[in-house]
Amino acid sequence: MNQPIRRVAIFCFLLIASLLVSSNYLQVVNADSYKSRVGNKRNVYDAFAYPRGQILTADGTVIANSVPSGGLLYKYQRQYPLKSAYGNITGYKSIGYGSTDIESVLDGYLKGTDSSESVANFMDTLTGKSKKGGDVQLTLQNPVQQAAIKALGTETGSVVALDPTTGAILGMYSNPSFDPNGISSNNSDVSNPAANGLANDKNKPNLNHAIQENYPPGSVFKIVTAAAALDTGMYTETGPTGAPATTLTWPGSSNQLPNENSATCPGTDLKSALEQSCNSVYGFVGDKLGAQTMAEYAQKFGFNNPSLKIPLSVAQSNFPAANQIGSDAVALAQDSVGQNGTQATPLQAAMIAAAVANGGVIMQPYLVDKETAPNGHVTYKGSDHQHELSQAMQPSTAATLDDMMQSVVANGTAQNAAVAGIHMGAKTGTAQRGTNQNPLAWFVCYGTANGKKVAVAAMVETNNPNIRGDVSGVGFAGPVADAVLKAALGVS
Repeated sequence: MNQPIRRVAIFCFLLIASLLVSSNYLQVVNADSYKSRVGNKRNVYDAFAYPRGQILTADGTVIANSVPSGGLLYKYQRQYPLKSAYGNITGYKSIGYGSTDIESVLDGYLKGTDSSESVANFMDTLTGKSKKGGDVQLTLQNPVQQAAIKALGTETGSVVALDPTTGAILGMYSNPSFDPNGISSNNSDVSNPAANGLANDKNKPNLNHAIQENYPPGSVFKIVTAAAALDTGMYTETGPTGAPATTLTWPGSSNQLPNENSATCPGTDLKSALEQSCNSVYGFVGDKLGAQTMAEYAQKFGFNNPSLKIPLSVAQSNFPAANQIGSDAVALAQDSVGQNGTQATPLQAAMIAAAVANGGVIMQPYLVDKETAPNGHVTYKGSDHQHELSQAMQPSTAATLDDMMQSVVANGTAQNAAVAGIHMGAKTGTAQRGTNQNPLAWFVCYGTANGKKVAVAAMVETNNPNIRGDVSGVGFAGPVADAVLKAALGVS
């Protein structure tokens, strides 16, 4: 080969090599940056070019699927058959407004791009199967969810039901909710008004209030205070506490912590005081235990945990830290009865009840039962990832608290919520919120029947000023919790 031809050959080789390097750099090295670039419509087209995986309940009820849209660019759109029943759990998948909640957190799996689905996708490509996403089955049980919806009716509130032995969330409903079908429509004439309606709704129906908003828990927090009192050995179940029977006062201070309606507690021991939900006793006990001990036990129950996920992110429930409480005995007493700075999500309230039902152990709450690739292979099982979140108290303390909470049902403020056929413990709560607001009604309970054990928390927010003085945990939240407990345990 003469010199000129050799030079041309080398030049052509270098051109080919540079093209190969350039194309590989674009497709491999820089692929992710181009893919995630703002304005890249290809990602949106791809997301709606094939069926997204289904979202189902534990009993197989489909709560999210994909249906043909008849469009050229966007061939499929998301559909939510049960509308608002699971709206603020599934969230939505929308062309113009992205995704939220489960649709967002498990987006990769639902659209089939998660690494756990790579083998299934490769085999489908080889066999010529059409592309589709993986299915996600939740731990929620539709009969339990429907019971919560029916029991809450038009009332604003939230309900959570847990299996205390595993952490599986069996029911979780927050009212108001919303129908995701509008915002998920491929027709912007439908999706835009739906999105604007959600953005401007002051009640925030797209927010899952059961896990994403905090409330004063009121007297249900007395379970935590009782656990700290018993677990430290400072107090016993029926021994005297030395607390006042009517109103807790402090020397040199005009502040007072009275019982509801200034009632006199029939006994100042922990058991009698829990039966009748006496503020004077539990405020006194919290004060005597001290800020550090109360903060420590609140944390054991799940408060002040910023990283709890189910896998949806959960708002941090708060009990004022020891250095914030300082030596303010009044604030500490109020915090110890679930008022002042104490704040909790309804999920946190259910975890408190679950701790008593499960011998003092709180299991990590979880919402995903399993994930199934398009070829039918189960790539994730929630049961394989069950684990202990914390040891809130000793088993002996939990057994004592169980006796005390059963007594609340048998002899105390929860008597009207007793359910035949269910071995049950409970605690009522009425949380004050301010001068012109009705109290929040709370009811937490657990029960066993038919070989099952379930913990439930219900919170009802009533806004009718004419019934402000009549709001009670057992009267408003008790029937809701009972309905969900019966559905979860299979008791008619």
